[in-house]
Amino acid sequence: MINRRCVVVSGILFSLFAMTGCQTWQTAYEDDYNYPTAKPFNAKFNTWFWREDATGTHVFNYIDTPGNAGPDKKGCFADAPCVKLTAPVYAQSGNTKPPYINAEMYNNSCARQGPGHPDKQPYDRLLDPVNPLLQSITFIQPAEMHANIKKYCDLPYPYRPVEGVAKQGPFAEDSWNTTTKTNIAHNYLALIADKEALWKWYRDIGFNNIYLANDAVSSRIVANVRADGTGGGSRGWGYWNTTMNPLVMQFAWFMEVTTEKKPPSSGFDNNVWMMTVRGGSSLDFCLTPLSPEKYSIYDWHQYSVEWTSKSVQYFVDDVLVADHRKYIPDIGLAFHNWVDNRNYGKYGPPNYALKTPKTNLINQFAVYEQKPTGQQSLSPVSVNGTTCGSVPFDKDINEIEKLIKMIIEAYE
Repeated sequence: MINRRCVVVSGILFSLFAMTGCQTWQTAYEDDYNYPTAKPFNAKFNTWFWREDATGTHVFNYIDTPGNAGPDKKGCFADAPCVKLTAPVYAQSGNTKPPYINAEMYNNSCARQGPGHPDKQPYDRLLDPVNPLLQSITFIQPAEMHANIKKYCDLPYPYRPVEGVAKQGPFAEDSWNTTTKTNIAHNYLALIADKEALWKWYRDIGFNNIYLANDAVSSRIVANVRADGTGGGSRGWGYWNTTMNPLVMQFAWFMEVTTEKKPPSSGFDNNVWMMTVRGGSSLDFCLTPLSPEKYSIYDWHQYSVEWTSKSVQYFVDDVLVADHRKYIPDIGLAFHNWVDNRNYGKYGPPNYALKTPKTNLINQFAVYEQKPTGQQSLSPVSVNGTTCGSVPFDKDINEIEKLIKMIIEAYE
């Protein structure tokens, strides 16, 4: 493992600084999740889309630590509150199978023309017949599409329909993002593969994949996260292009996969990997296990993913824990943070019946960008335990459950 801490002393030392292997990053976005319940509301709230499946929940301005936050922010304080994503215990009746329970956050796709977007956005152009968001959805009229997206994006979120009535969110007046960067990518499976409530269908037509790494720019996300609850399921945080189609799926994230042990053994295996995946004609991936003894996700840590055109590097508390040089993502991605009860292993039910809630806490999030100035050729870095592979798959596969299973089986 490699510890890397860099401090810029002055502009005069920039050349020497770049030659030492450190890189300079410019802040592109930062959120401390402090969302007031009275006006003026925090405008940054509308940079997120909060999704809840079944009984998944979000709690805002969550506090579990007395006093004020220190420099390391190891807790949820009054002046540095958390967002709490939870897959709760779900009370079942009879022998019914457990539903999929999921809570997640990713970049808001309800974007329209505004102070930060001088040009019309895809949702402003829904009545335009050449709008790419309509190219494969021929069974819905543009006027109907426009009306429904406006209906659901005009409502503040998070909200869940309760007895047919949308529960109003107290932190925003609507769901539209008019200030932060956007890159709305069409989700071809939104109205075909997803079987969700209409308000999710329509807002899933396009995903906001705003981050990119290529020869002109690199991207870095940094988040303070602590997990709670060890029941079966998965959780993670990092980059994803938020699609269920493996032909175009790409991600670079920290992911915990909790699976039942092979019978006659009992109990769970809790594995955390740094995963870099790029779909296409085959499933290409690199995996590196994260040591639970050294970096328990049930303690507060700062997680960072640095994505360039040449590599994806993963850091925990500024320590390099994975360095992937193959199958680098090459399209726009979004930030994604989730927790659920899904089983991706060979054994056990598709969804676990949780005995205790599974939660992710996050109290700070930042995005940085780096231009070519200051970058240099990457030197080889040795991080033990990385496996890279390529797995062919049936082009009809359209579920992330099957895709993750294939990755795990190939790794094993």
